[in-house]
Amino acid sequence: MMETQFLLSLWAPVSDIWLMQGVRILPVNHSLARAVQWALENGYRHIDTASLYRVEDEVGLGVRNYVRDNQTGRRDLYVTTKLWNDAHERDEVIPALRHSLNDLQLDYVDLYLVHYPMAYKKDGSISETDYLETWKGMEDAKEQNLAKSIGVSNFNLTQMQRLWDNSRIKPAVLQIEVNPTITQDELVDWCKEHGVVVMAYSPFGAILGRKQDAPPPRTTHPTLQRIATKYGKTVPQILIRYLLDRNLIPIPRSTNKERIIQNIDVFDFKLTPEEVTEMSAFNSNYRLRVPAKWYPHLHFPFEKKNLTQEQIYYIIEHSLED
Repeated sequence: MMETQFLLSLWAPVSDIWLMQGVRILPVNHSLARAVQWALENGYRHIDTASLYRVEDEVGLGVRNYVRDNQTGRRDLYVTTKLWNDAHERDEVIPALRHSLNDLQLDYVDLYLVHYPMAYKKDGSISETDYLETWKGMEDAKEQNLAKSIGVSNFNLTQMQRLWDNSRIKPAVLQIEVNPTITQDELVDWCKEHGVVVMAYSPFGAILGRKQDAPPPRTTHPTLQRIATKYGKTVPQILIRYLLDRNLIPIPRSTNKERIIQNIDVFDFKLTPEEVTEMSAFNSNYRLRVPAKWYPHLHFPFEKKNLTQEQIYYIIEHSLED
């Protein structure tokens, strides 16, 4: 995938869309659809969404409005959505994708991802469905031309190798969190060796100050300020450029028009290899979010914090997240 196929991720920003217990409250006047249209008008060609985010109808509206107003074709755009954890049986995959396509008002998606390797039942209880079984449904979707490509998200290295070894159609993409505080070197190297494209979500990590207890750096760190000043860019822009210079596809998210434009203004410079290494030195394997309520699942893909069973059960009981 070429560098110029830049991505905008449109999962639910807390300030604009509130997701709780299956309830969606959208701002008025289709502001998310407008954000999609702004992004496409400013050079983005890939919109990333998911059934979990419950905004596929807004994403689809933004895509249709752009196509209508700019007299362009659907084929010029790249749309990704994702299969949620409660539809992992093989015979549930295509109906879930058709539901997404209906909301998007599209005939196909360019990329369909398994959102997590963990299967759950509709009532929220753990399902024993293996992600290898889920992948068979993904292969069915590609063979029926409902998805041009298929891949996965939030799989670890062991899971990627197992999927690779047991699939007819190999995953084209792995979407994972990557930024200077979680560089994912081993997993990224594996993907490069196997021809799997890595899409990097949360490109800013906690660097912009989203979590006060996160490890350094912050935007005020001298190293980041020095590099940003050298190129006449902002810290968020050099964080995006850092991923591009590692041959990864960054997926920033925003519904703010100015930030949407700023996030794509990163193609007139490149970091030196030494600067990439310097930024990678911040790695502490820190994840923005590790949902402890999923710890009991056999296929939980992340490192687990040192919590007692009682603490985990409390989190499960009191969590309002999907």
